[in-house]
Amino acid sequence: MDHFLFIETNTTGTGTKAMKIAKSKGYQIHFWTNDPDQYKQMAADHPFQLADHVKIVDTYDVDAMINLVQTASCHFAGILAFDDYHLIPVSRMAHFLGLPGHPLEALTIARDKEKTRHFLQKNDTGFRQPAFHTIEDPSELSKDIPYPCVLKPVDDSGSCGVTICQNQGELMQALSKEMKRLRNKRGYKLKRKWLVEEFINGEEYSAEMLYTANGWELISTTRKKTIGLHSVEVGHVTGRGIEPVPQLEEKGKRLLDLIGLRFGAAHIEFIVRGNVPYLVEINPRLAGDCIPDLVELSTGIDMVEHVMDQAVGKRKSVTKSSRLSAAIHFATPKIKGTYVKVSGVEEAKKSNGVISVSVAALPMHADHVSSSYDRLGYVIATGDTPDEASGRAEQAIQKLRWGVGNIEAAHLIGGE
Repeated sequence: MDHFLFIETNTTGTGTKAMKIAKSKGYQIHFWTNDPDQYKQMAADHPFQLADHVKIVDTYDVDAMINLVQTASCHFAGILAFDDYHLIPVSRMAHFLGLPGHPLEALTIARDKEKTRHFLQKNDTGFRQPAFHTIEDPSELSKDIPYPCVLKPVDDSGSCGVTICQNQGELMQALSKEMKRLRNKRGYKLKRKWLVEEFINGEEYSAEMLYTANGWELISTTRKKTIGLHSVEVGHVTGRGIEPVPQLEEKGKRLLDLIGLRFGAAHIEFIVRGNVPYLVEINPRLAGDCIPDLVELSTGIDMVEHVMDQAVGKRKSVTKSSRLSAAIHFATPKIKGTYVKVSGVEEAKKSNGVISVSVAALPMHADHVSSSYDRLGYVIATGDTPDEASGRAEQAIQKLRWGVGNIEAAHLIGGE
């Protein structure tokens, strides 16, 4: 029997779905993690429940993992990572094992937001980019930075470390806080470097790209909803009629081909201002936030299975079908405190068009909403149009009631 190796996973289920697909294809599932506690909020489909073999290892130490591979008594047919921070280690391991994977140089350009910005300065991809400065120390903050601006680390994800700043005081405060953050919640050691970018006011989107037998193809376009100073994503919708700019597929293909990516999937985030797409970032992986589920509902294409097939050397063609629109809406904390219980889940599940309702493992303490890790749960719904699907998901999330405080004296609050 062949074996498939997963190095960590994301926490919104894409990786665990891939584990189920691999198991259905007859593979023995190996799951390696450096910290099991990072998955404690996954109330359903915990990776430990799906894996046949689990190892605790420093998943940022490629040499240590290669040593484990060399002593393993099995043959790995494929290897994947589903979070940003392990894409480069897994690329190196795939190369060592002679398995399909990302080209390391291209992956490095895509993963490092500063390298992406400099690449775009030299190459016309059809995407514009905001004015930007790279800083490693507060003394490098230029007095001519236009406000509002956006501060972001060059190598984090999930809105972590992102702050929209209205003036120099807010920028200095945000940078000071960021400089104290040496590792993120996944244990990843952050680079001591940040971007300060021009704030682009417009609608946010992402292009869901898949590498197929015909090269890169645009599978679906996602419209996003974000909130707050940290631009945390609280809603996504995909479906027929979302066409933010002309020739988006050609722009996406040109961008990825120029960088040299030629494996898996890509989640290209951009903001449209005045009919012009401004690149936010390139994620050289499947989208998180259950977007692949929305894509499958709206197009019939299982992007997760396609990436799985690529990992074992099978690159297939795709056939899109126009189906319903699909949306996800996230519940976020309204007040500070420890969220200990939730009611209304069954009511939300019975709402029109609702496909699924998911709640994070409770209790969960919340101080504020500064990243995707602060969200409490989500609803996925479908509709005939993107607006109908979004409306149904938002209406269903309103039916959830959260208990905050100790269990005996929980304060119940409504949805979004």
